[in-house]
Amino acid sequence: MNHFKSMKRYFLMFFLVFSVLVSCSQENKQIDVYLIGGQSNATGQGYMKNIPPDFEIDKSVHFFYSSELGGGGKAMEWGPLCQASETPDKFGVELSLGTKLKHLKPEREIALIKHGLSGSNLYYQWAPGKHKNDTESFGPEFKKFIYTVEVGLKELEAKGFDPRIKAMIWIQGEADARDIAGLENSRNYGTNLNHFIKRVREQLNVPKMLFVYAYVIPIPLDRFTGREEVREAQRNVDQNSGHNLALDRAFVVETDDLPLRFDEPNSPYPDDKVHFNTFGLLKLGERFANKINKEL
Repeated sequence: MNHFKSMKRYFLMFFLVFSVLVSCSQENKQIDVYLIGGQSNATGQGYMKNIPPDFEIDKSVHFFYSSELGGGGKAMEWGPLCQASETPDKFGVELSLGTKLKHLKPEREIALIKHGLSGSNLYYQWAPGKHKNDTESFGPEFKKFIYTVEVGLKELEAKGFDPRIKAMIWIQGEADARDIAGLENSRNYGTNLNHFIKRVREQLNVPKMLFVYAYVIPIPLDRFTGREEVREAQRNVDQNSGHNLALDRAFVVETDDLPLRFDEPNSPYPDDKVHFNTFGLLKLGERFANKINKEL
């Protein structure tokens, strides 16, 4: 009888320990989330066929993109890192950004969420409203972006993850510098970008979210009459500018040395001096990852 009681206690203790271990194993695992938004250089104009053979996509990185993009996976569903642009034969910074981040942070789970629209402007299409409840003033792309992020985060939670938004990548400004936008919108770009960053942080409840963005239009072109105004605004919003528009944890990344699409091998757009080409986008994604790694 005593032997039976001892065995019973033993199995009870084993069951309790096993239950604790199972419970611990089922706790949500933290995953670092990085957001990507903007216009055509964000959607990406690199060509999959021109990616160097020694570049390997790290498919352990999780990827989620909006229904407005075509990619190597399924829109609005989590999958391994792949391309997502206007068409599945093109890509943006997601490939090198995700791959480099995983290389720099191998112990972390990495996830990217992306939405962009070519030709979209900040002053209207990405307008974030005055506050969370000012939904009538949300621009159409801001609405799509926030919806994509919120669905992506909920899906991660459903998969047992604890998502933490770490940073946002922003590649935009050409539309606000265009002659059709008017100089008023070019001159207001700094104020609008400053407000946009604040609102994204507020909307997604990440007040200290790192915000890293790229200089646009490396080469002066006649149709971008507001180029200097937009680029000056980008300088001013940077944390280290000393300007009254500067925001903590907002940083601009240099791009003027990156190759453009007119210099793409067999480029279908030999006159395109606005968009980064395959090699420029791969390099830009790495620059974003290095900056994020430095500042986080």
